[in-house]
Amino acid sequence: MRKLLFVLFVSGVTFIISCGHASTKADPTDTLIKNTGDSMVKNERIPDNAPAAASSIDSNIVKSRGETDILVNIDKHLISKPVYPSPGTNGGIVNGSVTVENTLPHASFQKVLIEVSILLADGKEYRTDYYTVINLEPGMTKTVKIPNTTKGNSVVSHIVKIKSTELTNGEFILTGSHYTPQ
Repeated sequence: MRKLLFVLFVSGVTFIISCGHASTKADPTDTLIKNTGDSMVKNERIPDNAPAAASSIDSNIVKSRGETDILVNIDKHLISKPVYPSPGTNGGIVNGSVTVENTLPHASFQKVLIEVSILLADGKEYRTDYYTVINLEPGMTKTVKIPNTTKGNSVVSHIVKIKSTELTNGEFILTGSHYTPQ
């Protein structure tokens, strides 16, 4: 019984010490930001086990029905367009990029997370990457280069998360098909 109490005590102390100053520790999703031309880009991975509710917002963040419609249909307002040369006979994407255009005249975006999927000839997903574009003002366009692949015949992109003072009160939230209004 004493050994069990000792093990529990040591485990508890270790847990408390490892969680100390948690607010000053780096976020594990943060990665190196690199400059690609006129865009600041950050590769990010969304954890597979991340609950959808963790990024949901409370009702005071989205002020009107119009803003909710924008968040649900974000791909109509923040247009992400993949650009790549035709794949070779064996497939592969070389010198590809994704251009994001902000068509909303009243909203700027401090952060935009783009999901970019490389698809095989049969339509199955070969690879999915996430890129962050920073500071996208009304009417502005930014381009993100995507890595070359030896497989893949097409590229599909969607806006997954946004941070906007006007639309989300500065919160970084899920959008599009991932958005769940409250």
